[in-house]
Amino acid sequence: MRQSWGDFLKGAGTHSHGVQVYEDAGDLADSVAAYLVAGFERDQPAVLVATPEHVGLFGERLVARGWELGVAESAGLLVLADAEETLAGILGPHGLNRGRFERAVADMLHRVQGGAGVQTRVFGEMVDVLCRRGDVDTADELERLWNDVARAHQISLLCGYRLDIFDPQLQLEALPHICREHSHVLPARNYPRFARAVDGALREVLGPNHAATVYVLVSREVGHDQVPLAQSILMWVSANLPSQASQILASARAHYVRPAA
Repeated sequence: MRQSWGDFLKGAGTHSHGVQVYEDAGDLADSVAAYLVAGFERDQPAVLVATPEHVGLFGERLVARGWELGVAESAGLLVLADAEETLAGILGPHGLNRGRFERAVADMLHRVQGGAGVQTRVFGEMVDVLCRRGDVDTADELERLWNDVARAHQISLLCGYRLDIFDPQLQLEALPHICREHSHVLPARNYPRFARAVDGALREVLGPNHAATVYVLVSREVGHDQVPLAQSILMWVSANLPSQASQILASARAHYVRPAA
């Protein structure tokens, strides 16, 4: 059975790798704070590779949960790194430099683990920086490098992508890559409402019978249990029903933004 997003944030086991798709940075901040605090309460240190614009927001959410960034750093529970500066340091003339990446990560982990190899939680935004630059291929490569590091070390990973989940091109191109590289996926902050929106859009555009057929086909074809069904459906219709995908996505957006009473 697929682990819930809340359970992932709390329990985040070794090698697990979650991703949240968001539009409101406040939604991401809620998840990051929950993820970090759950670790701090278990004496699990953390590495936070974040953009400057988000550090303050994350700090506010941590304070609301009884923690402060400065206190966590002083206690040896947190290493804070700038996402854009760290990314610049691991990019070479031909793209990502694996050696530089591994050295940068090893240095950050050593600073919180002290060489002891304790379970550590990592949040990173370098992949989102790349994606917003339009460099989806390098972002996908970086996700694979993170997964390699997670397998070699006692760490769990969380990342976030600021994307429009209802954008047809993203459903067709970027999101399949993103979903493939993660063990836990949250496509929208309010997933139950998102699932209802997708269901309503399918029925509205395709009719109840055809919508039911889509559910059966997707359930049979999709082998990634970590991807919630509603998100798998949007990727499937984008790839297999190109003439109707834009209409389905627009309808789903309308249902999600203005849910029925």
